[in-house]
Amino acid sequence: MEPWKDFSARHGHCLAHYLEVLAAAERERRIRAVLANQPRKAPFFAPVLAWLGRRLVRWGTRLHARYDEAWDESVKRMKETAEYDQ
Repeated sequence: MEPWKDFSARHGHCLAHYLEVLAAAERERRIRAVLANQPRKAPFFAPVLAWLGRRLVRWGTRLHARYDEAWDESVKRMKETAEYDQ
């Protein structure tokens, strides 16, 4: 059998497969559209993540308050040393 005849014999099968894939994609698109309109439920660990975020912000604020002055002094010394070396 010639290759083009073999392909033409498969045309019906390919068309059926294409239509199945197209229908599945359309179903998934519709499902996503329905799910997108519903309110999202927060995961059970959301409160823990919120608490952890607040703790990290407090910790960072305290570190900044504690070491900010020391950091400024060390930067000033580095600048003075750099100016002296030139």
